[in-house]
Amino acid sequence: MPIFEYSCTDCSCHFEKLQKHSTEEKPVCPACGSWETKKEFSAFSSVNSSAPGDGCYSGG
Repeated sequence: MPIFEYSCTDCSCHFEKLQKHSTEEKPVCPACGSWETKKEFSAFSSVNSSAPGDGCYSGG
């Protein structure tokens, strides 16, 4: 299930919600209980694990 990012228009709280679909009902703000929430644009990144030398190296 994807994680969607939301913000509350009443208290400006930013939070994440695990949902099956983006069309599900908007969640309630966990900080103030308001239903006035909106979905935020969220960027994501991916790493091609088959390409040698690419990606993040954690050391060790």
